[in-house]
Amino acid sequence: MNESSALRSVSLGDGRMAIEGLSARYIQGSARRFRLKAAELRLIGGFESRDGRLEDAQRILAEAHVADGALRRAGFDGEAEAIGLTLRPLSASSEQPRLLLMLGYREEGGSEMPFADAFLAPSVFEALKADMLRGFAQEVSLSATTSLWVREEDRDLPDASPLGWYLAPGSDGKAVVPARGFIDSIEWMPQARPELLAETMPVPHAAADHEADEDWPESSAEQLRKINWSFKLLLLLLAFMMIIIAVK
Repeated sequence: MNESSALRSVSLGDGRMAIEGLSARYIQGSARRFRLKAAELRLIGGFESRDGRLEDAQRILAEAHVADGALRRAGFDGEAEAIGLTLRPLSASSEQPRLLLMLGYREEGGSEMPFADAFLAPSVFEALKADMLRGFAQEVSLSATTSLWVREEDRDLPDASPLGWYLAPGSDGKAVVPARGFIDSIEWMPQARPELLAETMPVPHAAADHEADEDWPESSAEQLRKINWSFKLLLLLLAFMMIIIAVK
């Protein structure tokens, strides 16, 4: 089905999203963590002059893929193949202790490309850079709690099953609304050896079958999850406002 041809309008509310013309319903607050794996790390150095101040513009670039799933745009066909990951240090003067993540699409060379920007505490960035320069960090993996959407029927998929993560369409029906989140963990390691992958592959856990309801009634547990998710989004908004203030 060509979802993009059926796109008309988007309705949002209470952590749910519906797109006119599509049968799929989307929700936020999945119990699963969004996970990225990246390789081909490259250190970029430099400085920027901003508002009369000289600022360090160093960053680490990598090519990332969604682990155990895919990044998609709600209402559009296809999925993001490779995601351009940029890891940046937060300002040394920032009091932000959390590691932040932003996901979306930006125009590059006349076409829209998926991106992920990770904002790391200076100590974390310096540790990653030091290990990278010594050859101990050639692959990076991170997990995050984000404002990305998932299909309602996929909410309780077991961890071993691939999961589609969706960016919400913009008000014009074409662009996407960037998603934001907190990075729960970040790890790096030397290049993995293929012969060791089978030994390190985790064993999937069995999960009970779950039949999705057609209606949207909310149990007490769902209401509590909605409250917790709203609180996380408020903290996330405050965190990004602090970054903007620090940059200015």
